[in-house]
Amino acid sequence: MSFLKKLASLFSGGGGGGNRSLPIYVFSNRCREPIMAEIDLVNSLSRDDENENEFYTRKVLQGSGQNRCFTQVEVEIWFDRGKRVSRYEVSGGRWLTQEEYEEELTRFNAPPEEQDAPADDSESV
Repeated sequence: MSFLKKLASLFSGGGGGGNRSLPIYVFSNRCREPIMAEIDLVNSLSRDDENENEFYTRKVLQGSGQNRCFTQVEVEIWFDRGKRVSRYEVSGGRWLTQEEYEEELTRFNAPPEEQDAPADDSESV
């Protein structure tokens, strides 16, 4: 019976562990927008050509287009044997922690500050 359970877990996606994906957070310099993506640690990683003990992935992240600003941020990430981030490079933006991402997202989604119109004391006739 244990063989059938293992076989069923292969097809149902079970048994793979809970750390299949890694969320990454970046900030677009051009659009001043935080962007979040997930890296599939099972299917998106390749062996690094220069160091066989490392894995590598490259992602191009697209902003939302909100505020009529469209940009892409390129992220290159290297992982150690345990599939933990060992280093990264970001072009067109900067790397964020989850806390920084949440702060930037709150700022980005906040309504624009209303500018007070100068009071006009004169009456029109």
